[in-house]
Amino acid sequence: MSSLFEEKYDELFAEFNHYIVEHPEFAKRIPHDALVVLLDKNDPLFNYENLRRAKSYLQHDDNLNRSVVYIQVGRLAPVKSRLRDLRLMTREPSYAI
Repeated sequence: MSSLFEEKYDELFAEFNHYIVEHPEFAKRIPHDALVVLLDKNDPLFNYENLRRAKSYLQHDDNLNRSVVYIQVGRLAPVKSRLRDLRLMTREPSYAI
């Protein structure tokens, strides 16, 4: 579970960071220094593990009054390629030599 959890957490965290950059009004609703707990509406095992880790973190936190916010992720949009103007060549181009 650990490596799968870490991969999923990293992906959700990266996407969450992109989201708050693109939606600063959403980010303003999160208290300064809050612990952000990401939850997947469709993955109870991920949620269980992430809630467990958040509770463990809070037990050792220096800030006893830290706010906690829970971010429910409904779904991820399909990943899109950023490549543009592709050209299929059957011979090695001169600039590659």
